[in-house]
Amino acid sequence: MRFKIILILLIFYASLLSEDSEEKLFSFEDETYHSTELSDLLQSYKKKPININTAAENELALIPWLSEKDIQKIISYRVSNKITNLKDLSKIGIDEITVNELSDYITFGASIKLKLKQASRVEFHQPKQYLPSTLKYFQKTILTLNNYKFGFISQKDEGEKDPLDFYSYFMDYSSEHYLKKLLIGKYRLALGQGILFAPKLGMSKSGAATSVPVKKFNLIKPYTSSYEIWELEGAVANIDLSAFNIIPFFSRTSISANLDTLSHITSFNESGLHLDETKKNNVREIIYGLATKYSLTDHSFGLNLAKIYFDHQFSNPARENEYTAISADFMINKSSFPTFGEIAYSQQRIAGVIGSKFGENELRHLLLFRYYEKDFPTWHGNPFSSQSRFDNEVGLYYGMTIIPFEKTKINCYFDLWSFPQTRYFEKMPSVGSEQFIQIERKFDTNSLRISVQHKDKEKYISLDESKIRDFERTTFRADWWQNLDNFRFKTRCDIVTEFLANDDIHRSGILVYEEIKWKIEKLTLIGQISVYHSDILHYMYEHNVDGIMQNSILKGDGAYSYFVSKYNIFKDIELQFKVSDHWNTKDKMRLYLQVISSF
Repeated sequence: MRFKIILILLIFYASLLSEDSEEKLFSFEDETYHSTELSDLLQSYKKKPININTAAENELALIPWLSEKDIQKIISYRVSNKITNLKDLSKIGIDEITVNELSDYITFGASIKLKLKQASRVEFHQPKQYLPSTLKYFQKTILTLNNYKFGFISQKDEGEKDPLDFYSYFMDYSSEHYLKKLLIGKYRLALGQGILFAPKLGMSKSGAATSVPVKKFNLIKPYTSSYEIWELEGAVANIDLSAFNIIPFFSRTSISANLDTLSHITSFNESGLHLDETKKNNVREIIYGLATKYSLTDHSFGLNLAKIYFDHQFSNPARENEYTAISADFMINKSSFPTFGEIAYSQQRIAGVIGSKFGENELRHLLLFRYYEKDFPTWHGNPFSSQSRFDNEVGLYYGMTIIPFEKTKINCYFDLWSFPQTRYFEKMPSVGSEQFIQIERKFDTNSLRISVQHKDKEKYISLDESKIRDFERTTFRADWWQNLDNFRFKTRCDIVTEFLANDDIHRSGILVYEEIKWKIEKLTLIGQISVYHSDILHYMYEHNVDGIMQNSILKGDGAYSYFVSKYNIFKDIELQFKVSDHWNTKDKMRLYLQVISSF
């Protein structure tokens, strides 16, 4: 009780400074804990903003709120002018809501080059206090010396005894010469639209309806995620021969899998939790291949080949443990009306995605079609799809961004898909659809955002009788921000309904929260209280220490609160702390403590 009284006082006397644009991207995802590559990138830019005057085109393309035409406006303006403030971005034709979203992530002058970055995090989850080793520990160290980067990452989950249960390491060399990059250790690949290789954590749909669905990643990157599976381990290089890039790669690593009595693979352990050491890293995976890319000013074409081998067979006879995968990808008219896609072939199966963006700045469109045959190997891929495993899906996506007048932006999309073959539970073909609209309005000191999402899909649900049912879920969300000097208040109302038409069952729920944030030069305080009354699940994005992207699940009747503090003890050392608790349920408290150093 004392903790809750203190928490209430802290929340009502803390306050808020800048809008969290990431929430627009991530808040409609399901329950999450691991940060995605995009969320890591945005957190990195918050710590070390990107110089808008010197950033390369491919660096600007990674910022999710910038369209291709926005990027061309910035590059053209920089030829004879210097961008000195946010007003300059508005003058060259970038809308004010986008400019506001960029404000935390860009700078207009040279940024400081850091040589050492180190993060150490300890977590305590009260529901897991009875496990043999209660604490969860994570650390990441990256050292930069001229053209070299050296990194070591380790993590131990609750209940695991090995302090190095998971680790990643790398040596990364970069230059402007023909050997553009050489990476030894653990890494990840991102080719084309992500059918063969892409970061496994990432979303396809969000409030940025015409940008996020298009996969845009750096080709090669060290593996710095806490997600304990599907990294590559070995060596990869990017050889730059003018318009041609050649990327040879090799990986030999171990994966934790669930095996049947014949030692055949039934599934992979993607939780990262290893309480039984005999089931840890029990399958060997070997990959080698070559990717090529031919780039012109406004077009690019790629051809990718990979050989994949698992040292155990699969229990599903449709999946081969040794196979070759090939794909071709392209981007045409990048700066005007981009048309992009990737076609892949493996194990006598085809997978493909093709899309096009068109329209002017005030009215932008994205049309995207995908086709993935059942049992196409999905292990390292993550293209646009409506599910985590993307095989056995055919779909059409249409997204639109509208700027009807100054300080107003509308994002909406419609997605229609089918699963042509049977799935694990659904023993017949099934279909689904999703509609989404988000309206944002920025005032002088306040902001308003209204979002509506509707999903309708056929789903296996067990009630009195287990069968495939037509399932509908509608979410209405209203967010209001108010700025008062260094204070910022945010209020949300979240209403969710679910409907099973076959059984005439209606369920609903409501969640309301007040969030307050205060930031001065060295200190940031964030507090939130949520009250909910619901028969169904609410997914709520919440602030956390750096490196965690968290959407929590709330259901039933109760109240939930958290408090986050980030304090720069010294110029280069920041102490971060978070505590959260469910008021009506015992033993649900979570504590996070993290120290970040940058020199």
